[in-house]
Amino acid sequence: MPPARKILFADPDPATVRLLAPALRRLGYQVHSARDGSRALQVAILRFPDLVIFDERCPLLDARTFVRILRTNPRTERIPVILTGEEQDLDRARLGTYLRKPFHQDEVLARIEQVLRRVEAARAVSGESREIEGNLAQIPLVDLLQILSVNRKTGRLTVEREGERAVIALREGRVLDATLGGAVGEKALFRLLTRREGQFAFVPGSPGEAVAERIDRRVEELMLEGLRQADEAARLQPSLPRPDDTVELAVGPSEIPAGLHPITEEVVALLSGPRRFQELVDRCPASDLEVMRAVLALLERGYARRREGELPRGQAELLAPHELLALRARIARGRASGPQTVGKVVVVGGGPLARRAARGRFQAIPGYQAEGEPVAGFGTVGRISLGDGVRVDVTELPAEPRLRPLWRPFAAGALGVLVLLPAEGCESLLLELGRVLRLAVVVVGPGEVTMPEALRDGPAAFEGSDPAEGLRALLAGAGARPGA
Repeated sequence: MPPARKILFADPDPATVRLLAPALRRLGYQVHSARDGSRALQVAILRFPDLVIFDERCPLLDARTFVRILRTNPRTERIPVILTGEEQDLDRARLGTYLRKPFHQDEVLARIEQVLRRVEAARAVSGESREIEGNLAQIPLVDLLQILSVNRKTGRLTVEREGERAVIALREGRVLDATLGGAVGEKALFRLLTRREGQFAFVPGSPGEAVAERIDRRVEELMLEGLRQADEAARLQPSLPRPDDTVELAVGPSEIPAGLHPITEEVVALLSGPRRFQELVDRCPASDLEVMRAVLALLERGYARRREGELPRGQAELLAPHELLALRARIARGRASGPQTVGKVVVVGGGPLARRAARGRFQAIPGYQAEGEPVAGFGTVGRISLGDGVRVDVTELPAEPRLRPLWRPFAAGALGVLVLLPAEGCESLLLELGRVLRLAVVVVGPGEVTMPEALRDGPAAFEGSDPAEGLRALLAGAGARPGA
């Protein structure tokens, strides 16, 4: 039969022990008590309790000195201490080391069990090469990380829940990095701290040379900040959009004043088009609370707006409202539209394989409808319905010299040119479209080094390797010539 666990109460008020001792003894605990800090220290050294519950009003020896002396004695250095008092102490309460009076019996019993489970887990990892595993419902991640920190452990801690896997890398008890889906660093770690369920496993050993050291705070500081942010995010929740609500800019970027907080600027940049609120929080590298505050500030100042539910496919989710208005104006300066506002984009270059791949990527654009492959590489390959009566036709124009008489009439009034790299043999066509017709030019491909000479002296914009992103950038105004 294992020995009974011992609880030491240091409290000048004997009513505290009278309230709790009977229930603790029924659960198999031995209960010791002292009415001042000096006597409590003597009992701790002689009896070696499993836990001390120390009231901050104890005379003769204050709580800080009591704990400091315990930690200098090898026999008592690992005895956990819970402080009690009548003042509010949110930081220590979050870490499970503080109870505010008056407290309920059930609250104290639950906290004692939590702390003793933490002690058992600490003993389990005290060996040099011990692997541990368990459930967050039994040992919260906050406790687990503090245990690994105190024991100066090096290795990888994995947390799994419903098929989602997170990894925390540690070196000598310090958290180096955390990954959870697309989130990394403190953003990922702070999300994990709020979890109450999931399987964990710690494997000692090197965390790996390739581990990025994105986290540079002490473990206790990380725990306090993560839990504080979780509390603050919960407080803001009623004022925030729901995860599937759409957030979009309500004004043009030029109408948003300069000097915004860097995180707010990052959120504005991500709002180049409407986004689901959860997607916005996920894609911004700042912590969830910081993104929530930035979104809330934009909404409160009228720079952004929310719409309930996810934006239906086919509506103007490709472009922000101000970009759609600007696009409509550009179309009106070009060709006649009829009952709809219809514009045109010309795709050139790339060769057969690159063009086929680009058509495949265009299918991912909201509102895009394919029209089939053009005859001899010439004609309309798809149409984009942007909502509010705006449509853009996507056309292909070959660079064959025999078709040169058709280049100008076919491309006249176009919104711009999307150039697929490589674009060998397209110099004459590009000069006609860019310098003569003065169309906006956006280039996509493996790299700028393969950009044709005809485009190097002009305002052509290189937009990476994705044709769909290049087309979106072209519709948003990239690659336009000054005054065009």
